[in-house]
Amino acid sequence: MAYITMAAMYPTMTSGKVDEFLVEIGDTIKKGMPVAEIVAEGYFTLISEFSGVVKEIYVGENEYVEVDTPLIEIEEEAE
Repeated sequence: MAYITMAAMYPTMTSGKVDEFLVEIGDTIKKGMPVAEIVAEGYFTLISEFSGVVKEIYVGENEYVEVDTPLIEIEEEAE
């Protein structure tokens, strides 16, 4: 399993709000695909670092979370 976490969108970012998820449980995603819209002193798109199937979404939309908090669990594709 792999985890997409709340990334720091700028050097001093400590938390952000998940405005909207762009994926759902069961979706197949590819590395580089947008997975969520984040609000934190601006509007940012969170990009997946993994390819695989979305197994779990850990936070709700409009929820504020700290940087490095797991947002999405991915079952990675076999190489």
